[in-house]
Parts: sequence; C-alpha cells; structure tokens
Amino acid sequence: MDIFAPCVCGSGQLYGQCCGPLLSRQFPAPTPEALMRSRYTAFQLRDADYVRDTWDPAHCPAKLDFEGDARVWSKLDILATLGGGEDDQRGVVEFKAQFELGEDTYMIHEVSRFHRLEGRWVYLDGTIAYHGKIAHQGKTLANAPCPCGSGKKYKKCCG
Repeated sequence: MDIFAPCVCGSGQLYGQCCGPLLSRQFPAPTPEALMRSRYTAFQLRDADYVRDTWDPAHCPAKLDFEGDARVWSKLDILATLGGGEDDQRGVVEFKAQFELGEDTYMIHEVSRFHRLEGRWVYLDGTIAYHGKIAHQGKTLANAPCPCGSGKKYKKCCG
C-alpha cells in the first residue's frame, strides 16, 4: 500500500504514519486502539501473518488465512476505548466495522479485549454485539441497526 495514501483504518492519517509501520513490524502498536486499527487494516489487506502475530497465541485459531475470503472491508468506527494506557496491562476497544460481500453490506459490532504479552499489546478476544447484513444494493434493511447510531432498528428510527 502507498505510504502517502490515507490509511484505510479511518484515522485521518497517512498509511505511512499510521498502520504502515505497524504492519511492516517497525515497532509494536503503542495502544490497543492503534492495534485494533492496524488489525482492521491487516484484514483489509489480507495480511494473515500480522493478524496471527498480534493475537494472543492461546486464543488464536489454528487456521487463519484469507484464501477464498471475498469480503471487502469498507469502514471502521472506533466507538470507545477503556484502559490501554502506558501503565496499563489491559485495554478494551469497542468498534463497528463494515464489509461488502457481493451486493450486500454487513456490519460487525464488537467489544475487543487486549492485554500486554511480553511487553506488547495483543488481541485477546471479543464479544460480538451484532454481526449481520445491514444493506442490500446500498439500501439499508428495515431490521438493521439504524446508521444514525441511535441503537434502534432502522424501520423504527430513520427508515
């Protein structure tokens, strides 16, 4: 990926100043949020090695690759962070990520837990709050979470 292109994680920074140095292993992620953003970028770039290397080995799936994965990751929103400071051993990141699969758009809403392992942040596990189809051919589905962020179904809110 071009280091002068906007980073796909949505931080507003250039790739070469954001996730690029992390994915090229120049240094580890300084915070759980930075690790979450870099892992999202790795999913988008299909860098299974980075995803595996930043996952606690005790919790990482035995098989992890993107062979045959047709998802196109399109958006990451960090909703909240907790902990993950310089003196912390644990941190939490709540996020929503969207991907396209054919003519459909899906969303994952997860609360992810991170911890330090040998001095570096790694992904531990996550609790999925929502995982499902939210749109078809660009049209929001009635029972999908409303895009306005209200927490209501689209049909009961902006639909």
